[in-house]
Amino acid sequence: MRWSRVRAVAKKEMLELRRDPILLRVIVILPVAMLLLFGYAVNFNLKHIPIAVWDRADDRIAQTLVRELGKDGKFDLVARVNDEAELKRLIDRQTARVGLEIPPRLVEQVRAGRGVRLRALVDSSDPTFAFQAQVGLQKAVGRLNARLIAARMLAGEAQPLPLELETELLYNPEGNTAAFMVPGIVGIILTQIAVILTGLAIVREKETRMLESLIATPVRPGELVIGKVLPYLVIAFADTLLVLWVGYVVFAVPMRGSLALLLLLIFLFVLGSLAVGIVVSARARTQIQAIFGTLVYYLPSIFLSGLFFPIEGMPRVLQAVTYLIPLRYFLEAARGVMLRGVGLDVLYAPFAALVVFTALMLVLATLSFRKRLL
Repeated sequence: MRWSRVRAVAKKEMLELRRDPILLRVIVILPVAMLLLFGYAVNFNLKHIPIAVWDRADDRIAQTLVRELGKDGKFDLVARVNDEAELKRLIDRQTARVGLEIPPRLVEQVRAGRGVRLRALVDSSDPTFAFQAQVGLQKAVGRLNARLIAARMLAGEAQPLPLELETELLYNPEGNTAAFMVPGIVGIILTQIAVILTGLAIVREKETRMLESLIATPVRPGELVIGKVLPYLVIAFADTLLVLWVGYVVFAVPMRGSLALLLLLIFLFVLGSLAVGIVVSARARTQIQAIFGTLVYYLPSIFLSGLFFPIEGMPRVLQAVTYLIPLRYFLEAARGVMLRGVGLDVLYAPFAALVVFTALMLVLATLSFRKRLL
């Protein structure tokens, strides 16, 4: 082996990279961007958990408890309700992720030395979130218990534990991680098949100059695009149904809502993702560029959608960015249908966001592909 020849080949490869400024920028920027995303997104210390309170006591101890919940930014009080049905409705809609019922005559019962039981409803569709929320509640109640016991001891009275917390886990009481992950895996599979494979398929036709040959035939551009993406639409649906069936049979993942609504959701998401693949393919000249282009879309979707890491644990800036991630809305809706069993009356917001995303991407895909053909 002669190193002079190796150096010559390496020099040629470097020149090839320099001739591809798009790929060069992606290679430099993508690792730094992913490091920043990973560093900020991976945070299991949740803050600002939305909580609703049904305060049936409305006395000094109840008011102190509500203030304790807001300490350290652990909980954000989003609503005060007047009955249990409203409390559960807010959790169904994800306006609140935790509900707390404070029983009546709290001061009287504590003064009488009777232990009082507080009831907490926690959304446990995400077991990690449920654990963090319970720890936060226990800390707040523990701080208040310490103050109450100290006050009674100063008065020379013995005091059993004044407040006890009774937690009811909703939607996924067994803490089944698979029940939380399967809808996310469906979203990842759909993104992979729709965006990556569609982008590569069209760029491959450009590299082999088959695209010009197809355009020269009587096939219209719209027919060409539909024909290219249709197989991936069918494959994505088939894979999704297979994953859902395996999740139901092997991991006991529930399907509490409407299957038709879930399929409509999948159709919307796949259609938008296919359009993203077309936009990427219109910008890319080579398959390598297409792969890196799809990674720019794919990786933030994984980290910022709430698939693995709770959105409540991210900095406020990244939480705002998550509203630009279509997979976030897919996961909200899919978990709502599958785990909470809610319908379109509750999930209208993520469905509307996906409709806007799909319509926008279809327009961009049409404009990009036409511009490429001119």
